[in-house]
Amino acid sequence: MALLGNFKDLPLEEILQLLATKEGALEIWNVKGVPATTIYLKPGRIRSVDQKGKPLPPLAAKAVLIALLQAREGAFEFIPGARPPHGYRLNWPIERALLSLVTLTDEMAREGLPPPGARFRLVKAQGSLPCQDLLRQAGDLLARGASVEEIARHLQVPWTYVAFCLRRLQAAGAVRPTLGR
Repeated sequence: MALLGNFKDLPLEEILQLLATKEGALEIWNVKGVPATTIYLKPGRIRSVDQKGKPLPPLAAKAVLIALLQAREGAFEFIPGARPPHGYRLNWPIERALLSLVTLTDEMAREGLPPPGARFRLVKAQGSLPCQDLLRQAGDLLARGASVEEIARHLQVPWTYVAFCLRRLQAAGAVRPTLGR
């Protein structure tokens, strides 16, 4: 099943539902703020999310998928039977990943996000906290205080995802906004 088009006509959520039983590569380009991305699928699973020919680690893959789910413009083409040129696997169930990512996308749309220049500092990192993956990878930056943009650049994820996680961590009392450096 070959499929090509634009997110204006068919959003990513619907594309992934259509391709849930297929194997191949969904190539995506011309999405503002997101480099060309390839999502490798096998029946029922997201094998990997690649950019520049390399697989993204889970946190970056999640952030990119959220950005792509929010995109209303961008081109795509599905290449049936294509497989990743590497052995790295996310192996995420498509339906569960979509449910989780769409829920996060809805939450992000409802909450006011801090701007890219907003700075945060770690207050506590114990207990059951949201966005553990981001906290684990950006803990050193947050310990000394860092902006949303600095963390996003360091983790190579869209700033909106970092802002969303910092807002959730702030609500949990794990980080607080700071002024200056």
